[in-house]
Amino acid sequence: MNGVAVPKYGGSESEQPPTIYTVPSELRSANVEAYLPVAVEIGLVHQRWANPDFELLQDYKWCCVRRLISRHHLLQESSRTRTLLRRCLAALKSLEPRIWASYPRNVNRQDRDLVHTMLLDGCFILHRLLKYARIARREAASSASASATAEGGNDDDEGDDDCSQVFGRCWVWGFVTRDLLLLENQIPFFVVEKLFEQLRTDPNETSEVLVAGALRLFRSLRPQNLHASPITCVNVHHLLHLFYLSVGKPAPAPAPAFDLHQHVQPPSEFTQWVPCARELEEAGVKFRARQDATSFLDMEFHGGVLEIPMLQLYDYSEPLLRNLIAFEQTYPFTPGNVTAYAIFMDCLVASPEDMRLLQLSGVLVNQMNSERDREAARFFGRLCHETYLAADRNYLAGVITELNKYQRARWPRWRAALVRNYFSNPWVTTSVAAAVVLLVLTTLQSFFAAYAYFKPPKQQ
Repeated sequence: MNGVAVPKYGGSESEQPPTIYTVPSELRSANVEAYLPVAVEIGLVHQRWANPDFELLQDYKWCCVRRLISRHHLLQESSRTRTLLRRCLAALKSLEPRIWASYPRNVNRQDRDLVHTMLLDGCFILHRLLKYARIARREAASSASASATAEGGNDDDEGDDDCSQVFGRCWVWGFVTRDLLLLENQIPFFVVEKLFEQLRTDPNETSEVLVAGALRLFRSLRPQNLHASPITCVNVHHLLHLFYLSVGKPAPAPAPAFDLHQHVQPPSEFTQWVPCARELEEAGVKFRARQDATSFLDMEFHGGVLEIPMLQLYDYSEPLLRNLIAFEQTYPFTPGNVTAYAIFMDCLVASPEDMRLLQLSGVLVNQMNSERDREAARFFGRLCHETYLAADRNYLAGVITELNKYQRARWPRWRAALVRNYFSNPWVTTSVAAAVVLLVLTTLQSFFAAYAYFKPPKQQ
């Protein structure tokens, strides 16, 4: 194994393992539609022109190329425009081995004009990232203008082009944003960076503006507030990876260097899980929505209270979380936190009663149009279909251990049963209090009667 596998991925940068994968069939079988684009195709995985709905935005990609080139105001002659275009094509041509290495070997490489594809898709993504970077700067400069510029696409000289795409499909840009976060709908981020270097108008502007634009573009899809930890372009493989870094728990240390030896032996699966929410409540565990979390993954358990950040479930939540999980299940250098979170929540939500319990505590908010309580209770179960998690990579292992220890203790269970059976409503509480008072009075009466019998008062 070491003699064959290690030399394959132990050489130059272009020989590193892929970063863009196809969704495994065992994951895809649970929900095929969750991994397919509906508005725009990006990259090399999907078969182009398979859907006529893609043709409109495929033509629009050329508009993005022309607009990015036309930003250079000195280009008054068509010959200069062609020179800049050739420079972009030459830069992409030099990256061709590295681009191919970013995709798995099972991607169809026949009849593919790689440079042409990367130019169109890269300029399309670059155009949107720069657009939302400008929106983010204006919002930061003036909060009063945020409502006028946010999400609407009315971006000065770009408004007409963007608005021309919505006729006949008014919400196409929302679908585009979601399509850009599909695992199979990606191009390497270094392609976008290379085009940015060739087409930027300000030589002092760095590629970090691309990260700012992406965070603003995907802001409406976040499961929780994006944390403030810096994300550098050096560590980003593609847009889905960037989004993954922005919503996950901040890494305590830099990602380890590539070492295939660590992945020759498959890790053991994690087998210790927690009871459902109803059983934990019977054991005295209280659920609370955590307010100070920086990620929807950031849970804590202390003093019998399990704090989970609030998660709002929308119609797009399942495809989004599915693609994040698929990224973890295909790329070996992820911590697997989204998978661990989904499996943990699947254990908690085993029935509609568990779902209602977490909704009443403010942990889950069901905003899905077509999901009733019974179907919503299966939300995390669908996400976890054919997913696996390494025993030594579960960030919730400590929380799970403490929950199981607390659930097995007797006193919390007895206390919870007492509260549930005798203090569940005011009338029962009043009856219990009256009974206690009567019991105390009866005890006192019996005591004084017995005391008077054994020690009668002295006669004067």
